[in-house]
Amino acid sequence: MSRRPVSVEELLKDNDSLGSKPKFLSKSERKRLQELKQKQEEAQRLKKQSIQRKKVIRYEPDIEEKESLDDSSAVIEQPKKKKNKSSRFNFEWDEHDDTSGDLPMISLPTASADHDLDATSGKHWSEKPLKEMTSRDWRIFKEDYGITSKGGDIENPLRAWEEASIPSDLLTILMEKLKYTEPTPIQRASIPLALKQRDIVGIAETGSGKTLAFLIPLLSYILNIDKNYLEYEHQQEINHNKPLGLILAPTRELAQQITKEAQKFASFLSLNVVSIIGGHQYEETVNSIGDGVHIVVATPGRLIDSIERNIIGLGRCYYLIMDEADRMIDMGFEKSLQSILAFLPTTENLNNTIDSRIFNVSKRITLMFTATISPPIEKITKNYLDRPGYLFIGGAGEALDNIDQQFEYLGASTSNTSEEVDNKRFEKLLRVVKYHAREISTFSIIVFANHKRICDLLALELENNGFRDNVVIHGSKSQDARERAIASFRSHEANILIATDVAARGIDVPNVSLVINFQMSKKFDEYIHRIGRTGRAGNKGTSFTFIDDSDSDVFIDLKKFLVNGGKKCPDWLLKHSSTQNQVLRD
Repeated sequence: MSRRPVSVEELLKDNDSLGSKPKFLSKSERKRLQELKQKQEEAQRLKKQSIQRKKVIRYEPDIEEKESLDDSSAVIEQPKKKKNKSSRFNFEWDEHDDTSGDLPMISLPTASADHDLDATSGKHWSEKPLKEMTSRDWRIFKEDYGITSKGGDIENPLRAWEEASIPSDLLTILMEKLKYTEPTPIQRASIPLALKQRDIVGIAETGSGKTLAFLIPLLSYILNIDKNYLEYEHQQEINHNKPLGLILAPTRELAQQITKEAQKFASFLSLNVVSIIGGHQYEETVNSIGDGVHIVVATPGRLIDSIERNIIGLGRCYYLIMDEADRMIDMGFEKSLQSILAFLPTTENLNNTIDSRIFNVSKRITLMFTATISPPIEKITKNYLDRPGYLFIGGAGEALDNIDQQFEYLGASTSNTSEEVDNKRFEKLLRVVKYHAREISTFSIIVFANHKRICDLLALELENNGFRDNVVIHGSKSQDARERAIASFRSHEANILIATDVAARGIDVPNVSLVINFQMSKKFDEYIHRIGRTGRAGNKGTSFTFIDDSDSDVFIDLKKFLVNGGKKCPDWLLKHSSTQNQVLRD
């Protein structure tokens, strides 16, 4: 029979008889005993290592080798143990194994000095000088501004204008004369890369400041051209019609807007900027380049006509910019673009002549800005751009956070052809306009339609219902009429602009309070650009879209756009058969 365990009382009684009692040790006493134990274990470990070293066969280098080796390169060979052949398994571990002093079998990478600095200093990137920026700081910086890139060897973004390699004269104009205080994300990402003479494909949403993103590098390039050429040779009559830089835009309105922005800088730098667009007489172009031209801003069709008439020559143009390239493709300018690219001098021509020294470049430079990457855009990029860097900014292709997107689903297709306006739809439009006019005293509304006649009819109906202050622009309007309409809308003489997609891009009107899609665009990309006329420069905006089953071709893209942007997707869109039966495209 097993013995019963001794009780706690008996143990205490025994301890009393031995003259010792349980003693509570203080924290400091426990710590002292622990340190003493560690010292004893360390002494034993060192003693074992000393014994093992006596058995080591050491390689002794000669005098010359000793001078070339440092202490860390000494090699210690451990004596081999005899294997026991009778044993089924042979292991070579030490009989008195003590791993407390051994080196780890793997070495984990330690944090870099930069990383430690980030973790311990607690400084945000904005508090650091440029030279102290770490890779972690740049990653946070890019996340703060929604900048992503691909293409290899991408320059770090721009933190402030002063930190860019912009010529001092241009920097003074930029900051002091024109009061541009802070770059936008697309400007931060593209300007440093373009200043390194790298080809660029920039993908950014409308209203993101792309114009300045390509004007600053272009002007920097021109100011870096040999001064003797600029002051003497370029002024000769033979070079009067040869621009140094070319900017292509899909519409007259966008081309004029770019020209206006470029002329702000050009007036201070004694440069001549000329726009070549439809609606202007060829004599105007001839007169405008009479004293020489430095920058041409053009629409593709009109530029080709001017080249074929020998009004413009591109023999000295090594800097090309394509703005809204996707829109140019959509408008059928793909062949025109290819023709223009064929007129430009090649990199081979640059390097085989004195031009490389005059213009201080080793290749032709091409900057392309677009909202989407389509197969035709990829084809042009592959054929004409040299190792481009791709820059993606924030919500390009995703719902815009500062625009409240509202929809009214009308169900089955309504009678809304190019020849007539559906009365029920117009009554709903009128109700939206009246409500908005009551809520906002100084309002600016853009109404989009797909057909020119619908625009004209809407203007007439709105006028009959008390909204006489409306103007119309579309492809059949003359250039002068379009310019007058836009000027009237900008100055608030007219509060309502009715337009086709010619106004979807390039019209920069501040504080547009409401965009109405009387008819949904047949191409989803145009929907994004339409609503992008409001909510610009950090302001809030609203869009209201009438939509029915005839627009089902864009439902998939609309659903993806709203979901990816974190916007609420309407129930009718979630439940519609076109979105239920198809898989969202990547």
